Amino acid sequence: MILLFFFLLSFQSCQQAPIEITPAFYHWQTKFDLTSTEKKYLNELTVQKIYPKFFDVDWDFTQQEAVSKASLIVESVLPNSLEIVPTVFITNRTLVQLSEEQLPDLAQKIGKKLLGQIAAFQNISIREIQFDCDWSKSTQQKYFSLLKLLRKELQSIDIQLSATIRLHQIKYVAETGIPPVERGILMYYNMGKVQEKGTENSILDNQIGQQYLAKLKQYPLTLDLALPLFKWGVLFRDNKMIKLLNQLEEAVISDEKRFRKVDENHWQVIKSTYLDGVYLYENDEIRIEKVTLNELSAAADLLAQQLKKEDRSIVFYHLDSMVLKDYEGTALNQILSKFGTK
Repeated sequence: MILLFFFLLSFQSCQQAPIEITPAFYHWQTKFDLTSTEKKYLNELTVQKIYPKFFDVDWDFTQQEAVSKASLIVESVLPNSLEIVPTVFITNRTLVQLSEEQLPDLAQKIGKKLLGQIAAFQNISIREIQFDCDWSKSTQQKYFSLLKLLRKELQSIDIQLSATIRLHQIKYVAETGIPPVERGILMYYNMGKVQEKGTENSILDNQIGQQYLAKLKQYPLTLDLALPLFKWGVLFRDNKMIKLLNQLEEAVISDEKRFRKVDENHWQVIKSTYLDGVYLYENDEIRIEKVTLNELSAAADLLAQQLKKEDRSIVFYHLDSMVLKDYEGTALNQILSKFGTK
């Protein structure tokens, strides 16, 4: 009997512990002022983290230096139970233009601005700061050096650093390297060639995504996961992409006097007109790209198999009333359940 007891105890200890999932959202607007709809989703999904973009870092070609843009304005008070992960977006062209000698000054400026903005979120737990940059093989050294310098600038607060990881940085890890941070977050979207007319959906295409995941379990950083909740229109003129029309609704281009539906996802402008402040010319073409729940569910099934079995945050991009109206909270909870327990 004693031997059986110890056998059962040993067997149970060898069983894999359930994976704990932390539901989260990115907040990518410049004003932090949550609507009732957004608060409803936070409650319904028992969201524990928000990743607000604090500011962008971009290159000013006139001043020939890196500058901060689109700084966050905080107008909502959050409950103490929520954890905030301040996020800074750094354009790759900033790294291309930046000299090695300019790195310490930029790190100092970013660190100072971050610490100042963190103070606006009073009594909110902050244990992590995230840097979002789609670095390349040519900018890897400068970006990784910048991250090391930022760690020194932020040593006055007890935090981890995390970095966004694109699919190509998983597949070609030997070329792009592994950032010197504690955690990564896999950005499972924007995987197609948005500028090409033949692309059907550049936001989410699981056939393309699967091609980048062979080395996912070997990636050395603990990976959180970001999934897309947004749509846009891709505007083409003379077969060239002109711009993205964010959150473009099909209802907006249903006016048959101005637009002709070519197929399920493509429209042609038949009369020059304004659309949300953008002037469209006759014969311009618009491709609508969106993320359906079926596609998102298929992505979750795929990634749940490919990711290492470990606790992680699942972060939806992004927290916006206009975005969320297309996604029921119960459906998003079903997506989360594919990865573990909340």
